[in-house]
Amino acid sequence: MRREELEVLREFASSLGLTLELIASNPMALEVPGARYIDVFDVPTGIAELLGYFEGHYAAGLYIGYIEGGRFKPGLPLARRLSSLCGVKLKCIVLDEEGEKRFLYGRTVGGGRVVEWVEGLTVVLNRLGEPLGWGLGLLRGGERVVKPVWDLGWYLRRGG
Repeated sequence: MRREELEVLREFASSLGLTLELIASNPMALEVPGARYIDVFDVPTGIAELLGYFEGHYAAGLYIGYIEGGRFKPGLPLARRLSSLCGVKLKCIVLDEEGEKRFLYGRTVGGGRVVEWVEGLTVVLNRLGEPLGWGLGLLRGGERVVKPVWDLGWYLRRGG
């Protein structure tokens, strides 16, 4: 990865209160020719060495997100990875059962449906600690709400 791409990842990790190593121990950027974005994977060192023998590859390791316009957009696999840090090193949002349904339908969740809340972008979990995706904790009229950024239901709604 180029230095500026690593810096984008560091800034994202810092926004969550984490270090880059907790996001990805060996990040690799794969630029798709003609695309406006760069896919980012966490690739184990041994596999990264093997990739040098191939002329081209589309994916390797764990997909963690993409960089577009100088910003990192986290992927769903990264939410799953980071969910084990919720309540330990990472402040996460937790929704009740009805809130979980609304979130997975791509709807903003508020009121008594939000069990634990934090302002800003973070991992969203259900009460069982299962990751539902990425959400944005916002204050609207004094109410704590969660706006879905990228949720598991996205694949179904987009025909994924």
